[in-house]
Amino acid sequence: MSKTKTAKSITGEIKKLNILDECLKNIPVRVGQLTLFDATRRILKNRNITGAKQIKEFLFPSLNQLYNPFLLEDMDIAVDRIIRAIGKRENILIVGDYDTDGVTATSLLLMFLKEIGINASFYIPTREDGYGLSVEAIKRAIESKASLIITVDNGITSIDEVEFAKTVGIDVIITDHHEPQDILPNAFAVIDPKRNNSRFPFKELSGVGVAFNLIMALRNKLRKKGFFTNKEEPNLKKYLDLVALGTLADIVPLLDENRVCVKIGLFNKQHSTAGIELLKKVSGIEGNLTSRHVGFVIAPRINAAGRLSDASIVVDMFTNDNVEEAKLIAEKLEQINNERRRLQNQIIEEVDNIACNSSSRIIVAAKKGWHRGLIGIVANAIAYRHKKPSIIIAKEGDLSIGSGRSFGDVDLFSIIKETSHLLERFGGHKMAVGITIKTKNIDKFYENINDIIKEKYPEEATISTLNIDCLSNFNIFSKKFVEELSLLEPFGPLNEEPLFFTQNVIVKNKTMILNRYPRYLLDDGTASLWMVSFDKLQLDVGGIYDVVYTAYMKNGYVSFNIKDVFKLD
Repeated sequence: MSKTKTAKSITGEIKKLNILDECLKNIPVRVGQLTLFDATRRILKNRNITGAKQIKEFLFPSLNQLYNPFLLEDMDIAVDRIIRAIGKRENILIVGDYDTDGVTATSLLLMFLKEIGINASFYIPTREDGYGLSVEAIKRAIESKASLIITVDNGITSIDEVEFAKTVGIDVIITDHHEPQDILPNAFAVIDPKRNNSRFPFKELSGVGVAFNLIMALRNKLRKKGFFTNKEEPNLKKYLDLVALGTLADIVPLLDENRVCVKIGLFNKQHSTAGIELLKKVSGIEGNLTSRHVGFVIAPRINAAGRLSDASIVVDMFTNDNVEEAKLIAEKLEQINNERRRLQNQIIEEVDNIACNSSSRIIVAAKKGWHRGLIGIVANAIAYRHKKPSIIIAKEGDLSIGSGRSFGDVDLFSIIKETSHLLERFGGHKMAVGITIKTKNIDKFYENINDIIKEKYPEEATISTLNIDCLSNFNIFSKKFVEELSLLEPFGPLNEEPLFFTQNVIVKNKTMILNRYPRYLLDDGTASLWMVSFDKLQLDVGGIYDVVYTAYMKNGYVSFNIKDVFKLD
């Protein structure tokens, strides 16, 4: 069963409901050696996970499912070059990026190299320095007398920078996960699962995932050479906490090798760093990290340093053996994040005033004084608030920096490409773009991009879609079933938290939680369930609605969160 219908939410927004399956009787079914509830089987089928072996590996991943890292093109060349550096006691500089994926990749590689006794240092650019491998990074390598640079989470497009490094006698190993261009940098080695000739079976690794494959391969080769004969061999499992953090934050598909590393990393009792526990403490998180914790609590605090300050302090926190010093950094990150929130909300309020008075199909807002490190998250917030693509531009003299987020089915990158004659630089993908534009061209750019959207996309293109896993009755939600649903975690791209849909629901009662969130007693004729609306949706007692919701365990109890509500005509 699969059907799509359009409905009007009680918020006033028109949405497409893509109902993938139905489960009105949730009986146990046999799948190979496993016994699962029928609804679980149907939810897995919606994710194209069907065979008994595939289902078992998805629900109970193991490190044995990780691929041979030497299947990544140039991995053997890179490992041999690092081993040569070890033998000659060369200095190595790790060049990372200022987001969570970049700083976790930098920290992981730095800690591993130091654990095996290698002299390594790192460099993370600020946003003002620019992204990734740069002339400034190579100058830093010269200052630190490094003869080998290893990039993490960047470098795949750094053609000119690699040539400059070669002229000063520095070899470069690139590890990245972004899309390569037609011509690769002429580096000593280029490791990227998205390379055209890559034999690696999974293309969607994060930057930290690629770095983890590098240390797996390096440990393997060192073991064969007898490097660990008289010293302890590192247990790489402890580094999976960093791999999980960076992978979740980078919003890559949570399937295959990513899922293995994230699921094991989140629940692993071995830790590479005290930094994650310190971040949990300052942000009030108790118990195991979840994908929601990382996405909405931990990653924003890490990214705040790269947005407003210097992300190097995050690497210092993760790699610092002195817990008290690391704690001070965690507390500083909390302060930076509070400032980030204040400035972000200020910009959102200013853009809201512009957007509310605009009837255009896209929001383009520009102003001097907006922090370039915040325009991306502001664009995301504005796009979802106003249900249309948004581009936020920070005016910085003659040149301005912009960041855009799409909405619905609009391919923002292809539209930006058509306005390239007005841009100095641009990049991105369907849902997110970055631009550099001459300030004098902003008004013309806005006119052009609005005309293109009007011409290419009907208004229906910005209708959001809810992919609903199961049309369900309330009586399927036993405690055992909801506990089984937790096996599908962690949730993220291509493995979203399951959505359920129940029709003709009567509101029997209403209370409040923490005097903030409404909690409703709902009845569909098969059972009555209490559900919370963290989005503060307002329902009338006695009213009849169609409800979209999630089910999960919290403190040992079955809990429900209302995601959207549709009023019956």
